[in-house]
Amino acid sequence: MTDKPHSAANPWTRAAIIYVVLALGVFAFPGGFVSWLDDRNASGWLTAPLALAQAIDKVSAAVGVKGIGQALRKRFATFAGEDEG
Repeated sequence: MTDKPHSAANPWTRAAIIYVVLALGVFAFPGGFVSWLDDRNASGWLTAPLALAQAIDKVSAAVGVKGIGQALRKRFATFAGEDEG
């Protein structure tokens, strides 16, 4: 028998943590998610998720999170040596 807590061994807990981190990423950096969805929406199947992502982007801008994400992306692009044109 191991000394691990039951919650750490539970695959549902691990899955929940992964989805929470992904959701935080979408809310913290919605511009990238909007762009990614828009690039893949040629057939129109992603219209509803794209509209939701655009709404999240607007809320993010309204509360001031969007500016932080943009600054972080610029720093990362500079560090990685890529032009964010």
